[in-house]
Amino acid sequence: MKHFIIYSIVALVAFTARHVSAQDKGVSFSGGSDLVSSYIWRGMYEAGISLQPTMTMNVGNFSATAWRSVDFASTSYKEMDITLSYTLGPVTLSLADLYWEGGAGNRDLISRNYFTFDNHSPHRIEIGASWIISKKIPFTLSWYTILFGAADINSQGKRAYSSYFEIAYPFQIKSIHMKAGVGMVPWNAYGTYGINRDFYVQNIFLNAGKTTT
Repeated sequence: MKHFIIYSIVALVAFTARHVSAQDKGVSFSGGSDLVSSYIWRGMYEAGISLQPTMTMNVGNFSATAWRSVDFASTSYKEMDITLSYTLGPVTLSLADLYWEGGAGNRDLISRNYFTFDNHSPHRIEIGASWIISKKIPFTLSWYTILFGAADINSQGKRAYSSYFEIAYPFQIKSIHMKAGVGMVPWNAYGTYGINRDFYVQNIFLNAGKTTT
């Protein structure tokens, strides 16, 4: 599995590099930073007040994003995510390396060494797909599955291939960007989401944000 993940990332990076060389002026960069009162990931409370900078490179339909989260508390929660994605019309495919120090289950099983890729790895390698049903009514259906990571276990300690399904609807009220939705876990993924059950609703959310320049 480790070799499959490495080969997949290398292939995506190499394919993107070919597009970079073919489109001298087709590369763009964007970035920013969010300050959040609390960091909640798919219904899971991860940290308190946090700073979350982002940097993205776009090449045609490809994008590579580096995202970071650091809290201001004594727990010093740290996360670093790198995501490669490809958009084809209303569908976006993604491959992400989600590095974080902890899990919903026994956090002592997770190494704090970034370069650990064994059974105690702090990395979660996740594939995903999102589909915007319609431009007029932009409901978005998303599915994410973890392929590798120490926390990817069920309540029996076996590999879970932890998955998450989300239905979301983005909209805007004046200058405020909003998104409402519901997320579900289709089978037991105790190590990742912390609940010892099969199918259940993981979270119901309403997000609001405003971009300043």
